[in-house]
Amino acid sequence: NTSAKPPGHFLLSRTPPLVGIMDAAPAMGMKAAGSDATIAERDQYEKNVRMFHEFLNSNRSKWEKTLDTELANHRYRIPVELKDLRQAEEGLERKILQQPVKYLLAWEEALMTFLKDVNDKACRQLKQPLKLDIQGSFGRNHVTPRGMNCTQLHQLMKVEGIVTKSGLTAPKLLQSMHVRKNQEDGHVEQRDHRDATSFVQSSAAGAMPSHDSEGNELALEIGLSVYKDYQTFLIQEAPENSPPGQIPRSIDVICEGDLADKAKPGDRVQVTGVYKPFPATKGDFTTGIWPARLIATSVSLLKDMTEAPFVSDDVKNIKNIAAREDAFELLARSFAPSICGHEKVKAGLLLQMIGGTEKNLPNGTHLRGDINVLLVGDPSCGKSQMLRFVMNIAP
Repeated sequence: NTSAKPPGHFLLSRTPPLVGIMDAAPAMGMKAAGSDATIAERDQYEKNVRMFHEFLNSNRSKWEKTLDTELANHRYRIPVELKDLRQAEEGLERKILQQPVKYLLAWEEALMTFLKDVNDKACRQLKQPLKLDIQGSFGRNHVTPRGMNCTQLHQLMKVEGIVTKSGLTAPKLLQSMHVRKNQEDGHVEQRDHRDATSFVQSSAAGAMPSHDSEGNELALEIGLSVYKDYQTFLIQEAPENSPPGQIPRSIDVICEGDLADKAKPGDRVQVTGVYKPFPATKGDFTTGIWPARLIATSVSLLKDMTEAPFVSDDVKNIKNIAAREDAFELLARSFAPSICGHEKVKAGLLLQMIGGTEKNLPNGTHLRGDINVLLVGDPSCGKSQMLRFVMNIAP
């Protein structure tokens, strides 16, 4: 007899289905939104690939020559100037600095496609994939370690400093190969292990499969797996750039592939890379404080940038000066130009830099060609400055 049941009985019995429907609706909406976001992200990626491929084809001969030169010198990081990107599309240079991950992977895919089109043989002979080296004026993104803060996260930065600590170069697993344990049927399964340092957010990075789809136990085949070099080092701001009375700041740098073992402690370097946070993945509780590191895309020694190799025009000018009758007097006048006078002292130091003629006499006596110089004079006459000039330009 339903009339004896309390009035709220039907409400209570009907509540769970209503709750289930209300819970299912947001879940379906979230799933649809996630699917739409994935499709939009993929469309944007393909758009960036097409855009950079058109950029390369717009000056095809130049990029063919650049690729041939870089590959001939076993360099796999292709330089791209920000000013060229600005000419291709207004504001594109700021976009790549603000969101490098959004563009770098797509552009590198377009670069590999372009290389395959122009030189398929070189593409098949590549030992590692090509990478992009963004160069040019970074503006506010060119800082020292002291200028790195939360506002630069996920941006492309250029940092200058001194390497104070360097780790050992170690192999890092890039792709693992798995075979069936205790079976020799030739079955091989592979797992991709790209993580945040590869600009790919993969939740399965580092996970090793234990069984295949048929339930057979798998074992890691170390010899068939793919690895890459991995190294970290610490950059500290130069003493002349740090404020007086304050401790110099430092930043961790991650180098992979051909960039590993390129710098050693004591080197002054300029590192270009993406500044990314590395939050802890384990645990249900967090303090919200995570370490941030610079994932390098280019490492350059400052001494290599200031001591550029001779070009054809330099050799031509050197030969023209050597052909002059007053070549020695010209070099002596050009010696330490910030100090006036002391013509004979400058000429003597110039001869010391050039060196004498080494002689071996018939009786076996060896006369070295090096010249020693002793400077004696009153204080504040420029002795130290002239010797420092010799030290800076001596080969």
